[in-house]
Amino acid sequence: MSAYKTKDMGSALKKKGFKFHQSHHTFYVFYFNGKKTNIKTFISHGEKEYGDTLISAMKKQLHLSREEFDNLISCPLKEEKLIEIYLKQGLIE
Repeated sequence: MSAYKTKDMGSALKKKGFKFHQSHHTFYVFYFNGKKTNIKTFISHGEKEYGDTLISAMKKQLHLSREEFDNLISCPLKEEKLIEIYLKQGLIE
């Protein structure tokens, strides 16, 4: 499959409704209607690029298929569609 630069992943997440919280990792939490949700992931400071293993873990944290995750990072998946996915899954109301 493909690999993604961590800075590109962070940038894509911020454009789709995620806010970052800094600690020993950079945490990204999804906000819906101005409220924090339980949908979150993190990007390690030590990694410059994520390969298949880390992407697999991240997509599970984000409750997305690999295709949805790829579209999230490469930007065809807009925030509105992401909200639809999460509403269908019952992760947000």
